[in-house]
This record gives sequence, C-alpha cells and structure tokens, in this order.
Amino acid sequence: MLLRRAATALALAPIVLASIALGKWAVIAVLLVVIAGAAYELSRALEPLPFVAALGAGALPLLLSIPYHQTGILAGAVAGLPWALIWLSARPETRTLRAVLAVLLMSLWVGVPLAHLGLFPRSRYGVVLILIAVVGPWVSDSGAYFAGRFFGRNLLFPSLSPNKTVEGSVGGLLLTVLIVTPLALEFLDFTFAKALVIGAGVSVSSQCGDLFESSLKRILDVKDLGNFLPGHGGLLDRVDSLLFTAPTVYYISLLV
Repeated sequence: MLLRRAATALALAPIVLASIALGKWAVIAVLLVVIAGAAYELSRALEPLPFVAALGAGALPLLLSIPYHQTGILAGAVAGLPWALIWLSARPETRTLRAVLAVLLMSLWVGVPLAHLGLFPRSRYGVVLILIAVVGPWVSDSGAYFAGRFFGRNLLFPSLSPNKTVEGSVGGLLLTVLIVTPLALEFLDFTFAKALVIGAGVSVSSQCGDLFESSLKRILDVKDLGNFLPGHGGLLDRVDSLLFTAPTVYYISLLV
C-alpha cells in the first residue's frame, strides 16, 4: 500500500510542479480539473446529486476569487445555495434536502478550500506556500504512519478511523514541524514563532481533514469515495487533507 501511494504521488508531482512553474492560470486550470473530479465522485456517492449542480457549486468560489479575491470566495460560497436550487428544481427526484446539503458540501468542503490555493500565486511567497500546503499533508501522513507502526498503542478516534493512534498523530505533528519550520524560516522570512505555527497548523489541519472524510465515509457507509488513484482510492481520498491545509496555510501566512 505504501509503495502504491508513493508511486501515485510521484506520478502527480510533475503536474503540480509544472502548474506552479507556469503561473496563476495553470494553477487555476489544475484546480478546476480537481473540482470536476470531486464533483463526479460526490455526485455518485450522494445520489441523486446532479454532476452539473455539484460542479457549479465547487467552481463558483474559485472562479469568483479570480477578480474578487477573498470576497469572491465568500460570494461563491453564498451563491452555491441558489445555484443548487436552480438545478435541483429541474427534476423531481433531485428536489430533496439530501441533494441540497450535498451541493453545499461540495461548495464549502471542496470549492472554498481549493479557491484559496488559487490565491497563493498572487502572494510574494506563493510558490513556497503552495508547496507547504500540498506537501505538508504527505509529510504528516508519513510521520504518523511510521510513528503509529512502531510506537502506536492508544487509538485516536476508533469510531472514525480504527488504525489511527495518538502516537501516530504526535509523530506526524513532530515530523511536519521539523520539516516545515526550517523551510518557512529560510524561504518565507517568517519569525521562528510564525514558522512553528505554520508547521504545526499544517499537521493538525491535515489530520482533521483526514478524520472529516473518514466520518463522511462512515455516514455514507463506503470504503472510498472513488477509485481514481491507485493506492489512494478516489480523488477526494487524496485531497481530503489538502482541503483543510490550504485555507490554514493561507490565513496563518496572513494573520499570525
């Protein structure tokens, strides 16, 4: 499993790096592809959610962030509800509270967080911040995996994820802090305290994102939301942590 995960990560790395190198529009194009894939997976997992309704709800925050930045993200999230009502009212089978909530989930869980990644290229330190948000979850997962394997004794949230341990969680936190903090000091011109906060914030938010998706899959009674990526399940199974780290990194870089 770990080898399959590594192979998938290596296959996707050139796409991520190329989009960063090509600039803002390439990043936005990649994000739109991710949003489309997530919309497809959620439309299948949360039937009778129409794909177009999910796609629009996810894309609106990103598209409106292009001219209006953070205000556009908020406007896109608010616009998700009327967008949902327009599309869901077209067919009787989609006029359900479940479908409306599914569209809002697509907007708030997928669209809004990914829209923050689209803001990074406009920042002075945008490239480094994107790398921290994208690579940070992998570092945290790796630390948690090995710490849990060798030292894990106490389950963290057995009702959500029976394989996660407290020791693994701490190991993921420590490894992320050890790797991200020096990078932030060197390339972001952060103070030590701010670098420490962003390192810890990446790991904590990454683990929260993973647990959130685990709880969603428990509710839906599915093992994975898809099977698009070998070793990772679906696309959402791969970016679940990123959906939490992206806004965390963005606002820590602004506010702390």
